[in-house]
Amino acid sequence: MDAPKPPKPNLLRRSIAGIFIDLQGLPVSLKILTIAGYLAVFGLLFFTLLVELTGDRLPMVEYSLVEPTMKVPLVVMAIAGLAFILGWAYLLTGASAARARIFLPVLVLFALQLFMVTSLLGFFLELLFLIAVLIIYGLTFRTPFWYDLPGLYFFGWLGAVSVIVLLSVGTSATNSEVAGALSTNFTMVMLLTLVFWVLLGFSTIDLGIKTGRFFTRIARKFLPFPTFSALIVFVLVIHPAVSLLVVWLSREPFSSPDLVISILLIPSALVVWITRRWSASTAAVFLALSLAAPVVSVGLYMAFAGKDFTELLLKMTGLFPPTLLFVGLTTYNLFGMGVVFTSVNGRILPKRARLLLYFGTLLLVVACMLFMTNEHIAETNLVSQDFQELSNSLFAVSAFFLGIPYVVWMIWKRRELLIGPEKDSSGPPRWAWLGRVPGSAWIVLSLILACACACVLGGILLWLAYPRS
Repeated sequence: MDAPKPPKPNLLRRSIAGIFIDLQGLPVSLKILTIAGYLAVFGLLFFTLLVELTGDRLPMVEYSLVEPTMKVPLVVMAIAGLAFILGWAYLLTGASAARARIFLPVLVLFALQLFMVTSLLGFFLELLFLIAVLIIYGLTFRTPFWYDLPGLYFFGWLGAVSVIVLLSVGTSATNSEVAGALSTNFTMVMLLTLVFWVLLGFSTIDLGIKTGRFFTRIARKFLPFPTFSALIVFVLVIHPAVSLLVVWLSREPFSSPDLVISILLIPSALVVWITRRWSASTAAVFLALSLAAPVVSVGLYMAFAGKDFTELLLKMTGLFPPTLLFVGLTTYNLFGMGVVFTSVNGRILPKRARLLLYFGTLLLVVACMLFMTNEHIAETNLVSQDFQELSNSLFAVSAFFLGIPYVVWMIWKRRELLIGPEKDSSGPPRWAWLGRVPGSAWIVLSLILACACACVLGGILLWLAYPRS
């Protein structure tokens, strides 16, 4: 007797499976900490929106580390400081549940951050605290002491971190000193999380790939191979004309790389056709690349031009606060990384440790962005661009030097990442009746339609370029 098939996940579970962490099988305390982590991050994003909408009406705190003098909203300083404490509590709880090679470096980084901005009395108290932690850890790290009760240890670390941070930062004489201390700490956090800004350069590449793969898989499921090949011929021929028209209408060169790619794809497809290597998977690669090229090209242009998606969307719509979009898009990408990172249960870094480390890092990164993107130059009241320039530079490096080789590697070794698994297209196409028309007829028809559409687009371009008086 055949075993019953497991029930198919509902639509909501399928929709969030790639974004949010699956809580099934986790201890109750870890489920609570995971939900609390998500709520804390979403709360920071919502608070960022509120700060953006209030503009310059919030009370400011001026501080000076180096020239020029900076200022930051008082409420931003307070919320970012609380998120800093919460992030380190998650990080230390997760690190203590891992092996010593993970816990000790995290503890050292925490100590370095605090020692940079503490008083003499605070220094000795922090040193005493760290020595006590190391002694307890040295006596218990081979036992399940740090692993079995993550919820209890989280509140222990939360209390300890709160006291230590208050001794180091909160006892400062003025708000200006507190803001300066937080700025120093967040500068270090920003340096420690440079790897995230590099990884974010893949967001444009991944978005383009997902777009191309989505439509390619749909076309392969519905169309027989001759019709599918004709569709690719149509897309390849019409693509350069569309790109050229978009470049002219936008008055921005962001589609220029797309135009170059679309032109190069045509002779490449001809070579594959002439050498008789044209197959369903090869044809799908050309379609996916043609559909992904516009998205990837926009990202590459913005990387080298020092722009990001938030600037483009703000320029196009005038509706969206750039800070919110910057934080939101960045956090969305970090969510995706978190699902992959926390899906592994390793010996050195078990899953429950990964969950807490992930949320700790995420909270620190978002708090850092909240603080840095609200820093104003006191003299001009303009937002400091140091944070934006650093992220744009790292985005450009990762998008070009890592993203392009990544796409080439997928084409060469892992085509299923570009066009989807072959088993998804192994069955008969939905519109098999289209196969009654000969393949050569489909090719001729697609060429005629593509050339006609290209001529129409060319005529529109000439009419726009040389309007009649």
